[in-house]
Amino acid sequence: MEGREGIAPLDAGASGVESHDPAPTRDDARLDAAHRGSARWHRGAVTAQAFLRDALRDVVGPNARAHGFAGSAPTWRRSTAAGDWAVVNVQSSSFSSADRLHCVVNMAVAPEPWLRWSRQRLGEAMPKFVNESLGLYRDRLHPTGTPPGVDGWWEVTDRQSAVAAASDVVTQLEASGWPVLERLLVPGGMLDQVRKGDLGAKKHANLGVFFARAEALLVMDQGLGEELEANLHYALEQCTPAQRENALRFDQWVREQALRCS
Repeated sequence: MEGREGIAPLDAGASGVESHDPAPTRDDARLDAAHRGSARWHRGAVTAQAFLRDALRDVVGPNARAHGFAGSAPTWRRSTAAGDWAVVNVQSSSFSSADRLHCVVNMAVAPEPWLRWSRQRLGEAMPKFVNESLGLYRDRLHPTGTPPGVDGWWEVTDRQSAVAAASDVVTQLEASGWPVLERLLVPGGMLDQVRKGDLGAKKHANLGVFFARAEALLVMDQGLGEELEANLHYALEQCTPAQRENALRFDQWVREQALRCS
């Protein structure tokens, strides 16, 4: 269902995976300065961005298509008949130069009820396309060997390093990317994930109200019932005073959606 695109967070400030670039080191700055000086004399040289683009096209693209994803570097998408979307994006650091860049893999899933609520909230301001930053589930993949809790990025400086990075991206997608996204696109998969309290970068332990609202959205099309009522009650009672007005609007809208299915 190609027309069902775009999204916004349920709560302001709950954006999920933060797109922090790797902080440049002093050596990075010296190298980049030297590279920029050299580039003035080599305007026709192939850039790190071009090396990465070609490697993503030739290595990651076929792998993405084999898993039902469409698109081109650096973003691939897959949708379901129900209107759910999965997105994989290779993000390049804003600190990158023509000679040297860092990149990381962001992935997300945006279920249709989440998109529907966002469309209600934003109206004409709704983004045209579903991108990674708009997902309910959001997570990030890092280079092989990155320690847990470390936001590691791939480095690309030439064709060889670009191909190596793209090949490792495929390795990580096969291990921890495609299986997760495919499971979340199966009917009931996202609801199970919410009930486990794990939405990638978001965890229930710190975002109880967010998870209650997410579960309410995912069950509202089953009509009014105890499960929906429990989540709406929790979300309304546990929200902060500053969130109260938005919480009431959310509660009313979800109940209206549920009544249509009862």
